[in-house]
Amino acid sequence: MVGDRKAAGSAGSRPERTAYHHGALRDALVDAGEALALAEGLEGVTVRRIAAACGVSAAAVYRHFPSGDHLIAAVAQRAREIMARDMFARLDSAAGRPPIDRLREVGESYIAFALAEPRLFSLVSMPMTTAPDRPDDPNAADLVRDIVLELEPPGDVDEQRVAGRMMLAQASAHGLAVILRDFVPDPGARAMLIAGVLDRVGVGLEA
Repeated sequence: MVGDRKAAGSAGSRPERTAYHHGALRDALVDAGEALALAEGLEGVTVRRIAAACGVSAAAVYRHFPSGDHLIAAVAQRAREIMARDMFARLDSAAGRPPIDRLREVGESYIAFALAEPRLFSLVSMPMTTAPDRPDDPNAADLVRDIVLELEPPGDVDEQRVAGRMMLAQASAHGLAVILRDFVPDPGARAMLIAGVLDRVGVGLEA
């Protein structure tokens, strides 16, 4: 759950094991990147630090990733998937409710993740210069789109309107999360702002 992540091991220490079965090193590198992100945020996630945490040379990384950017992209994808799993878990309790209510749950989950896991969130929100080698699974953007599509009139899906609603939902949650994280430390004030802003976003989404 949000706020209860633990790295598999110490991100700054070299494990004793340095030999990996075929394909295992790739997963270990991403695991190490996640551990470094949890401990230090985006600035701690570098090819050399990840390789050192796995007890291998930096050159070994490039047998599994075309570039350092591809490794960082895989670690960022891991962070997004962790966040998306929290969203899906939260939606389990909102099954059967109207789409606006479920979009609000997604927004609240996004904000909760950003506030509880600011270091991991730094990878979720980083600019992506290199795409990962597979789609996110689970995929938060697909989740938002699926719910937004329920707001469309039957048989009359307007892709421009769908894109606009998705942007409104995503930009509002992200912007509010960053503002609360950086400028509003008081939990009571945070709760009041989340309720007020998401109320207004809901009105905009239904317009």
